[in-house]
Amino acid sequence: MKIAVIGASGAGLYAAIFLKKNHPEYEVHLFDKNEKLGRKLLATGNGHANVLNINTSGEHFNHPSFFQKYQKDYPFGELQHQLASLGVILKKEKDQDYVYPVSFSAPSYVHYLAQLLEDLGVILHMSIKVLDYENGEPCTLKTDAGAFSFDELVFVTGGKSQANLGSDGSLFPVFKKHGYKIVPLKPGLCPIKTKEKTKSISGQRHKAKVTILLGDVVFREEEGEVLFKDDGLSGIVIFNAASYINHLENPERLSIVLDLFPEITLTALVADLFDSMSKHPSFFLDAYLPAPLRDYVMKIAGVGVSNVASKKDCYQLAKALKGMEFHVDSTYGFASSQVTIGGIALEEVDANLRSIREKHVSFAGECLDIDGLCGGHNLTWCLISALVVAK
Repeated sequence: MKIAVIGASGAGLYAAIFLKKNHPEYEVHLFDKNEKLGRKLLATGNGHANVLNINTSGEHFNHPSFFQKYQKDYPFGELQHQLASLGVILKKEKDQDYVYPVSFSAPSYVHYLAQLLEDLGVILHMSIKVLDYENGEPCTLKTDAGAFSFDELVFVTGGKSQANLGSDGSLFPVFKKHGYKIVPLKPGLCPIKTKEKTKSISGQRHKAKVTILLGDVVFREEEGEVLFKDDGLSGIVIFNAASYINHLENPERLSIVLDLFPEITLTALVADLFDSMSKHPSFFLDAYLPAPLRDYVMKIAGVGVSNVASKKDCYQLAKALKGMEFHVDSTYGFASSQVTIGGIALEEVDANLRSIREKHVSFAGECLDIDGLCGGHNLTWCLISALVVAK
């Protein structure tokens, strides 16, 4: 059996490794248009390779039931076992669900996977761009370096996010030409541009409860650190919000409300502010916020620190602190997104992720219409889908 795996990021590396490990007699080839392996994997987990999340479940994905049926066969313990069979030992960060290789280094992890490929005898074809293919017996893979014949083709080409790392969506027109339904591609897990001007607080960070509103209706709530940018909001909790927003069809009147002190009720915060103001009227807000954010909140509250003299003023400040509203202009584009929403429709593959249209074609990873939240969930899917294809 001669197999081509097209795409050498997370899911592609796993697919090639496990195909060859499970079937040493197979001739496995790995293609990628990049010069180096695993470029997108190198950027995960702030350079530490957040390969799994110990509590990944269907609720973290756009198609919960689809993911859940695979997780039954591949719970966290089984994924840990599969990686251990490659010699990969994992560690969990204290007080977090994020899981990393024990080296805590993405470059080291990618280097190790590259060494595994070599040790197993996977044949690499780097700096080669796949242009098209023909399904048949054998299949023909058409590239800018000529045509290659294979018994099976496994496409693990990713989405359209971060083209600088090799994921540019260039093969989706090819898949569409072959008759596949493509769910429209959108950026996921990215910053959000707001209609309000935020340059004065750019670079400031603050933990908050983030509420997404559709008109007056609460659509989504999550707590986490928010990073203010020149033109809007960022941070993991905002990345997740961007994915939820871009999954909506024609959303109207979208806004984001930040509660900077979710652990304190409005009434208690008013009392605290009034008590602080009574003690130190000229600088009491410095105990609550750094100067740029302090000044921004005072402006939207409509009060100046030298003018705060009553509980009514403290109430206005407390309302601003617990209800900073931003109106969504747009999300950032693919270049700033960590995952792609959309892709090959899930009804185009069977339970083994084999094409229902073409006998010798399979898909895995991000090129399919399944995407998850921040925190290692998408790389969990990369590993699971690679294991399904290899099996």
